[in-house]
Amino acid sequence: MTLVVRSRLLPREDPELAAVVRDRLVAEGVRILEDAAVKAVRPGPVLEMADGTEIAGSHLLCATGRLPNVEDLGLGAAGIAAGRKGIEVDAGLRSTNRRVYAVGDVAGQGQFTHLAGYHAGVVIRPILFGLPAKAATSHVPRVTYTEPELAQVGLTEAEAREAHGGRLEVIRIPYASNDRALAGAAGQGLLKLMVAKGRPVGAGIAGAEAGELIGPWALAIAARLKLKAVAGTVLPYPTLGELNKRAAGAYFSPRLFGSATVKRVVRFIQRVVP
Repeated sequence: MTLVVRSRLLPREDPELAAVVRDRLVAEGVRILEDAAVKAVRPGPVLEMADGTEIAGSHLLCATGRLPNVEDLGLGAAGIAAGRKGIEVDAGLRSTNRRVYAVGDVAGQGQFTHLAGYHAGVVIRPILFGLPAKAATSHVPRVTYTEPELAQVGLTEAEAREAHGGRLEVIRIPYASNDRALAGAAGQGLLKLMVAKGRPVGAGIAGAEAGELIGPWALAIAARLKLKAVAGTVLPYPTLGELNKRAAGAYFSPRLFGSATVKRVVRFIQRVVP
């Protein structure tokens, strides 16, 4: 099987996490051609590539994405501005016609069902109750349902370094350290956590059930929880959810056991307490 990609395989995601998915596909025999342009398609099917090469196959699947269909809605007559990505909205999802809001895919902020549901909750407040409301995106997770899955919420490592500089700490927990993952032959994967001042600012997971595991980090970022809330959670064993708890614990371990002051206090207590 050959996978032809116009740009990168997963252009929006953390390259380190995307590599987990790419390596899995390659291991299963998929040949991936990134930054490749198709010039023409002939019966067969045969792809004529821009560089002059040809790729022959038995089946052809075109995955080209989708765009909002707003051209025939007469938006101009209603004073509603729109572009290629959809209807132009402000932070409160209100269009250039103050009586009209746009939510979901057509608002141009992402193409996720759960994002549309969140948008609906935002616009209900000003429409029904006259309350101000703004749509945020930092706590909205996105998941790519490959095998293994790829999930991200908040900032990627590159975005977090730009935003937080030297205050950023990056924690990496491999799936191979989790007993449930090993028992289920799902040890290939990585959890990556971005932390600034004791709070998670981003999390990315590539591995089995990544879409399920990203939920607690979406909650932590939305509620501005500190990592101690995750570290103090008691989880059943053995579960993949322990990856999240271990990531939080990994933040505190060097502070508890790597501090010379803590070591002196512990030695003192051990001497004086019978």
